[in-house]
Amino acid sequence: MPDALTVSTGGLTSVSTEEFFAFASALDVFAADATDWAHAASIARCLTEWSTDAAPYGFAEPALLQASRSLAEASECAERLGSVVQEAANAYADGEARSREALGAMQAFAGFLVGTYLRNLVIGALPLLPGLILTATVMKQPAMRRAVAVLGGGLAGGLVQNPGLTANPAFVGMVRDVVSAADDILMGFSGTSLPAARFLGDEGTGLVGLETVAGAAIILGGRHAFTETPVRTSRHGEVRETRPPASLAEAARRIPPTGVGKPQITVEKYRHSSGADSYAVYIAGTTDFGGNSAEPFDMASNLAAVADSDAGAYTATLDAMEQAGVQPGDRVSLFGHSQGGLVAARIAESESFDTQALVTFGSPSGQVAVPDSVTQVAVEHAEDLVPALGGEPVDGAEGRDRLVVSRAIFDDTPSGADDAGAAHSMDGYEATAALIDDSTDSRLTGLTEALAGIGSGAGAAQAFRAERVRSG
Repeated sequence: MPDALTVSTGGLTSVSTEEFFAFASALDVFAADATDWAHAASIARCLTEWSTDAAPYGFAEPALLQASRSLAEASECAERLGSVVQEAANAYADGEARSREALGAMQAFAGFLVGTYLRNLVIGALPLLPGLILTATVMKQPAMRRAVAVLGGGLAGGLVQNPGLTANPAFVGMVRDVVSAADDILMGFSGTSLPAARFLGDEGTGLVGLETVAGAAIILGGRHAFTETPVRTSRHGEVRETRPPASLAEAARRIPPTGVGKPQITVEKYRHSSGADSYAVYIAGTTDFGGNSAEPFDMASNLAAVADSDAGAYTATLDAMEQAGVQPGDRVSLFGHSQGGLVAARIAESESFDTQALVTFGSPSGQVAVPDSVTQVAVEHAEDLVPALGGEPVDGAEGRDRLVVSRAIFDDTPSGADDAGAAHSMDGYEATAALIDDSTDSRLTGLTEALAGIGSGAGAAQAFRAERVRSG
């Protein structure tokens, strides 16, 4: 159903091991309490039997004896059940880890084979190099370039008019798998041996991963394609009074709308109950999908942020936070849509601030290793292709507490959507945020507490606009 939420840690199963462990802990506490109660009932029975003053209450001896025995039995049962639940939780966690490891290994091997195959194709095509050069020369002619543009525009238009081709959970999952295996494809294409590829890849040392692939794309794109530039960030409009968001839906509505010439960042300042300053930062998504524009929230920043490089959008957000008074170590809560969520995740990963919460909407941030101390919630739509571009979620000690809340926004006929970007629009994510607010899932308690801890009373909000500074 379109309005059905799925809450998970992003793994292969829907079993919440955290709830299992919490239940086991509660059973252990009950077992200890029941033992104390049984002991107290036993002492009370002894008093009625041996104390002269308690003799009038001797009628209660059978009941106290039964209560003591029942409580002791309940304590023993709770202790046994707690052990069983603990073992089940461990088994599910171990099974999940093994399943993810096996799937990752299969994806890596498949990617390596694809890369090797492509390399062999290129080598086999070397005799055709003169013909390819001639083709490239012809393609440079204005008439041919116009023809290619018309064909490309027709293809793009077809995708827009038929979102069912891309707005499909199965297709999104396939893209996520391909992106996750991109580093293995790259190593296979480069001629790296399989043992070396396994050692360097995610299954080994992790020296080569999605960040490496994004970095390679920046280099291959050429000097003028994805070149980062200095960024100028300035205040936009007047400082206005505001109050902390009362819900996730309200926080989602405060993320600046994407648009050329519009502000991309909003910073709110509050006073925390501890007396310290507390900030909420809202970051917009990609504005420009081309190159050589004034917008730092562009494809160059997308690639740079994935590559963990100096993205213009990242620099702009840090500049805006500094101008708003945010100092290293201050309490911050981060909210971002699309590229804005990726930037927010990189800020949380840096640990430069005391990040309390990180909420992303449709963001390719799954492989950013955010510290587990951060309350991290990723809101995703099953038909949204953008989160899949971040690959499979990071595994290991960091990132395990990343909670994924997803839903399908289309029914069985996604082609009925207005456009191909419907699954990625912030309007749709605001509706999903409202459903999250109404959810009774206990795993979302941390998010509720984080929202309530942003601050209290009146605060000050300031919007910021960033532009690239291009020479010449």
